[in-house]
Amino acid sequence: MNGGVRPIRKRNPRDAANLLSHLFIGYIYKTIGKGVRKDLEDSDVYEVIRGCESKTLGDRLEKEWRKEVSKKKPSLLKAILRIHGLMYICLGVSIFVYETTLVTILEPILMGKVTSYFEPGTNRTKSETTLYTIGLCGCSVLLCLCNNQFLLGLLTMSLKIRVAVTSLIYRKCLKLNTNFSAQYNAGKAVTLVSKDILQFFDSADYALMIVVGIPQFCVMMVVSYLQIGVSAIAGASLIFFVLPINLYLGKLATSYRLKTAGKTDNRIKSTQEILTAMRIIKLYTWEKFFSKSLDTLRKREIKDLRILLYIKALASAFGELSSRIAFYICVITYITLGNHITAEKAFIVTGCFGALRSVLTTYMPMGITQLAELKASLGRITSFLLLEEVPEAICRDVRAGEIIVKDLTVKLAGETVLAAVNVEISKGLTLIIGPTGSGKSSFLKAILGDVSLSEGKVTRSGNVSYGSQEPWLFPATVRQNIIFGEKFDEDRFRDVIKVCALERDLGAFANGDQTIVTDRGLNLSKGQKARINLARAIYKEADIYLLDDCLSSVDNRVGKHIFDECIKGFLKNSICVLVSNSPLRLDGDDVVMVLSNCRVKFCDRFSNFVKWDDKEVDTNLSYNTSDPKMEIQTVSNTISPEKNDVSAPDNYRELNRVGQVNRSVYFAYFASGGGWKMLLAVLLFFIAAQVANSWSDYFVSFWVDMEQDLTGFHLNNTIDSAEYSELEDAHDKVIKSYSFVMLGASIFTVLRAVVFYIFSCKASSAIHSSVMANILRTRTSFFDNNLSGNVLNRFSRDLAVIDEQMPGTLDGVLNVILSVLGVFFVVSSVNLYFIIPSLIFMVLLYFARRLYLPTGRSLRRLEGASRSPMIGYINATLEGLTTIRASRAQRILEKEFDNHQDVYSSVVYMNIVASRAFGFYVDMTCAFYIAVITLSFLLFKTDSIAGTVGLVITQAVYLTGILQWGVRQWANLENNMTSTERVLEYEKVEQEDQSGDNPKKWPTNGKITFTNVSLRYFPTSERVLKDISFEISSKFKIGVVGRTGAGKTSIISTLFRLYDFRGTITIDGVDINSLSMPLLRSQISIIPQDPVLFTGTIRSNLDPYNFYSDNDLWSALEEVDMKSSIPDLEYDIRDGGANFSIGQRQLICLARAIVRNNKILVLDEATANMDQKTDNLIQSTIKRRFQDCTVITIAHRINTVMEADRILVMDLGQILEFDNPQVLLNNKDGHFYKMAFAAGIKV
Repeated sequence: MNGGVRPIRKRNPRDAANLLSHLFIGYIYKTIGKGVRKDLEDSDVYEVIRGCESKTLGDRLEKEWRKEVSKKKPSLLKAILRIHGLMYICLGVSIFVYETTLVTILEPILMGKVTSYFEPGTNRTKSETTLYTIGLCGCSVLLCLCNNQFLLGLLTMSLKIRVAVTSLIYRKCLKLNTNFSAQYNAGKAVTLVSKDILQFFDSADYALMIVVGIPQFCVMMVVSYLQIGVSAIAGASLIFFVLPINLYLGKLATSYRLKTAGKTDNRIKSTQEILTAMRIIKLYTWEKFFSKSLDTLRKREIKDLRILLYIKALASAFGELSSRIAFYICVITYITLGNHITAEKAFIVTGCFGALRSVLTTYMPMGITQLAELKASLGRITSFLLLEEVPEAICRDVRAGEIIVKDLTVKLAGETVLAAVNVEISKGLTLIIGPTGSGKSSFLKAILGDVSLSEGKVTRSGNVSYGSQEPWLFPATVRQNIIFGEKFDEDRFRDVIKVCALERDLGAFANGDQTIVTDRGLNLSKGQKARINLARAIYKEADIYLLDDCLSSVDNRVGKHIFDECIKGFLKNSICVLVSNSPLRLDGDDVVMVLSNCRVKFCDRFSNFVKWDDKEVDTNLSYNTSDPKMEIQTVSNTISPEKNDVSAPDNYRELNRVGQVNRSVYFAYFASGGGWKMLLAVLLFFIAAQVANSWSDYFVSFWVDMEQDLTGFHLNNTIDSAEYSELEDAHDKVIKSYSFVMLGASIFTVLRAVVFYIFSCKASSAIHSSVMANILRTRTSFFDNNLSGNVLNRFSRDLAVIDEQMPGTLDGVLNVILSVLGVFFVVSSVNLYFIIPSLIFMVLLYFARRLYLPTGRSLRRLEGASRSPMIGYINATLEGLTTIRASRAQRILEKEFDNHQDVYSSVVYMNIVASRAFGFYVDMTCAFYIAVITLSFLLFKTDSIAGTVGLVITQAVYLTGILQWGVRQWANLENNMTSTERVLEYEKVEQEDQSGDNPKKWPTNGKITFTNVSLRYFPTSERVLKDISFEISSKFKIGVVGRTGAGKTSIISTLFRLYDFRGTITIDGVDINSLSMPLLRSQISIIPQDPVLFTGTIRSNLDPYNFYSDNDLWSALEEVDMKSSIPDLEYDIRDGGANFSIGQRQLICLARAIVRNNKILVLDEATANMDQKTDNLIQSTIKRRFQDCTVITIAHRINTVMEADRILVMDLGQILEFDNPQVLLNNKDGHFYKMAFAAGIKV
C-alpha cells in the first residue's frame, strides 16, 4: 500500500547452482556459515527462487480456478493438480522406485545375507559377506541422496501451492461483496492464510507416502511370503484390520478440524475486534469482560482441538504398534505351525517390516487424519473463494458527466436500506441529507457498484473517486496515504493539501508529509484522519467525486474552508455528491437530495428546497453569502523535496530477538502445561513405552538364537536330551514374555500419547490466557507502537504453531531421542566396544545441531516477522475495501502483497533448504554409523551369533529410518519454540498500574481541576498539552473547541490516565493519580469520537457485567430513540455494528452513558455523524438526564456548546480562552468570536 521502492535483494544462489551443488545442497552452506557467525537479518534474505514468484503462481492458479468456477461443482484441488499434478506424479514414481528397490527389497535381503554368515555351519564366505555389507552401506548412502532430493522437491512444490493459494485468497478479498464482509471477515481470512494453508505442506508428503506405501506393502508381502509362507499373510491381516479404524479416525478428524477451525475463526475475529478498540475497552473498564469472553472462546476451541489431538494420538499409536504387532503375529503363527526359522529368514522379514515401519507407524495413520484435515481446509478455502463478488463494471451508456439511478432497491442482511430510488445527477454539487440510518452511505456505495442491487439499475460515466465516512488510513507515510498509487504530481499535491486544510498539520509534524501514519491512524486526531482521507479522494483525478460525510469531524472554520475551497472551488467542474448534515451555505443551483425511511423525499435545486416545507427535515442549510473568508494558517515547508519516496519504510517490521531461544521460554512452556509434575509424568510414560518397545526388539534376538540352537538339536538328532527340554521350556517362556511385553508396549504407547496431548493442550490454553490478559492490561502506548496486524499475527499463526505443530514436534523429538538412546543401548549391550562409534555419532550429531540451529532459529524468526505484513495487508484491505475499489488500486495492492509474500516465501525456502542440508548431514552420518557397526563384525573377530548380529544391524538401519523423519522434528523444535517466544514476549509488556485508593461514594460533586498539566505521547515527541490549568465547577457544562489537532482529545486522555502526564488533576479534591485505575475510569462516562460496537448482543454492549436491570436498559434505549429499532436485548450486533449506521451506533454509545449514570460525562465529538434532528435529540437528552452532572463536550459544531456554562478554546496544546460563551462573544478580536462567526452563528 505504500508503493515505495523495495530494497534490492541478492540473487538466490540456487538459481546459479551447478549439478553437484544441487545434489549436495551446497548452495545453502554460505547462509548457514553466516548464521553461525551472526543472527540473520532482513538484508540477508535472497530474492525468491525462479518459479516461486507470488504473481506468477497466483496468475496461473487464478486462471485455472476460473475454469473451475464455471463448473457445477468447483474443485480447488483439481485446479492445483492441473498445475502441479505432473510434478507430483514424477515425485511419486521416483520415491516408489528407489524406496521399493533400496528399502523394501535390497536392504532386508542384504541384511539377511549378512546375518546368515554368523549362523553355525554356514557356507557363506567372508569375502561374499563383505560384498553384501558394502552393498548394504551403499544402499544407505544412495537412500540418503535420493531422500533429500525427493523431500526438497516435494517441499518446494508444497511451497508453490501455498504461495499460489494465499495469493488467490488475497485477490478474492479485493473482490468480496461488502454484503458478506460481516460473515467472512478478516478473522476468517487470516485463519485461512495462517492455518488452513499450512495443511498443504504436510499433506503432500503424507498423501504421496500413502499412495506409494500400498504397492510397497504388497512388495514387502511378496518378499516375506517367499521366506515364511502363509505366516506373512497372518501378519499382514492386522494391517488391513487397522486400516478401517484409521479411516474412521480420519472421518472424525475431518469433523473436528471443521469445528476447531470455526472456533478459531471466532477467537481471531474477537481478538482483532479487541485490538482495534483497546482504547474504548480501557475507557469503559471492560478489560475483565473481554478477557473472560476470549477465555471462553479459547476453551471452546481447545476442547475441540484436544479431541482432534486425541484422534491423532490414537491414529499414531495404532500405527506405531501395528508393525510390531504384525511381526509378532507372524512369529506366533510361524511357531504355531511347527516351524523353526533361520536367522536369514527372520531378519529378512524383520527388515521388511522395519522398512515399512515409517509408512505404517507415521504416514499411514497420521496421513489419513492429515488428509482429512486437508479436505476440511480445502472446503473452507473453496467456500471463501466462491463468495459473491462485486460487479465487474457499471454500464456507461449515459452522457459524459452524469449518473442515472432507476428504480434502485438495496437490501443488506435481509433489511431494506434503499427503496425505489429514481434520480439523475449531473455536473455540480449534489448534497445528500437525511436522518441517521436513512441509507445515505448505501446510496453512494450503490453508485460505486460496491453493494448488490436487489432491484433497479445504476449507470454512470467517467472515473469515480470516493471518500469514506469512516477515515481509512494504512501504515505508510502521509504522502503515500494521499497519492495511493496515483502518479505523484507535486503541484496537484500542494493544491490538495491546501484545499483540504492540511498545511498547518503537516507543518506541525516532525517529518511533514513523510510522517508515518500508524495502524488505522492512531497517532492522528479524528479531524486529521478525516482530512487525509478526503485528500486521497480529491488527489485522484476523476469525473465523479463521492464524499461520505467528510466534514463531520472538522471544526466549523476548517469545514467552511474545505467546503468553499475544495468542494465548491477545486471540484467545481466535476460531479460532486456530498453526504453531510453539517450547516452549509449553498448556491441556488446546487442540488439537495433528501433521504428518509430509505426513500428519496426530495431531489431538486436548493432554490426550490428552501421553499419546500417538511417539518420532518430539520437542516442548517442556507444561501451562500459574500461573508469574508476565514483564513486558514498555512506553513510552507510541509512537502518533502523529493518527487517520490526513495525507499518504502517497512511499517510492519518487527524487532526480532537474537541468539538462541532463552531457556526461560522452555521453562514457561513446560510450566504452562502443568509444571514439573506433569512433565515428569509425561517423561515416565515416554520412557516406559520406549523400554517396552526396545525390549520387544531384544526378544526377537533371543528367539532367533533359540531357534538356531533348536535347529542344531534337530540336525544332530539330540532332541531327547535334557538340554533340549530346558531350551524348549526357555523358548516357550521367551514367547510368553514377548507377548506380555507387546501388551505393555501397546498400553504405554496409547497412554503416552493421551497424557502428552493433555499436557500440550494445557500449555496452549494457559499461554494464551496469560498473554491476552497482559495485552488487555498493558499501557495504551503499546498500541501506538505495535501494529494490530503484527499482534494478530502472533495470536493467529504463532499460536497455531503452539497449538498444533509444537505438540507433534515435541512428541517427535522425545520419541527420536529415546529411540536413539534405545538403539545405542541395544547395540552397546551386544558389544561394549560399540559405545565408541555410538559416542562419536552422538558428538557429530551435536555439532551438526550446533551448526544448524543458529541459522534455523534466525530464519524462523525472520519467517514470523516477514509474515506480519501479509496479515496486516489482509486486515487493512478488508477494512478499506470500498475505498480501494473506488480508487482502482486493486492491482497496486496485489503487487504490494505479492512483494511481501515473495520475501516471506524466500525466507521459508531458505529455511526448508537449510533444514534439508542438516538432514542430509545427519543421514550421511547415519550411513557411516551403519558401515562402522556392520563392518566391525567382519573385521574384528567376535563370538557373536546370528541373532545378536541381526539385532544390531536392524537397530542401526532402523536408526536411519527414524532419523529421516525425526531429524525434521528435532530441527524444528527450537524453530517452533520461537513462536512460543514471540507470543510470550507479550507477557513482559509494561502493565498499567492497577493499584491505588478506592474511596466509596466518589465522586460526589464532579468538580475537576487541572494544574500545570503537560502531556507527551512519546518521550521524544512534542508536547500536545503545555502546562494547562483550569477548573470546572461541579455540575458545570463545559464546551471544548478548537481546530483539529489542537489538543482537545488529549485533555480526555489525561483525565482517564491513558498516558502518563506531568502536573496534577483532581476530581472533588482527590488526585486522580492516587486512585486505582478501574475506579477512576468506571466513574467517568464517555461517548467517544468513534462509535464502537462489539460483536455480541445489545445487552452485552450496554451492560457486559449485568449490573443493571432490563428496565434500565430499555429506558436508556428509549431515551435515545432506539427502542423501536431493536426487537429485544439479545438482538445480535454483527461484525462491530455492521447492521447499524454510524449515527445509530453513536446513539447506542449514548445509551451506555445513560445506563452508567455517572457524575461526570465526556462527549468527544459525539454528534459529529448526526443529522440535525438526531443532534437535537441528543442535546435535549443530555440536558435532561445529566443536568446534575459535570459534562465536558468536545465539539466541532459550535452551536452544540453555545448554552454551555464555560467555553474552553484550545490551540496547539494551549488554552487560548476560557469563559462564559457570551463573554467570549463580546470580544470581537477573540478566537471564539471568529469561530462562531465562521459557523454562521449570529453574534
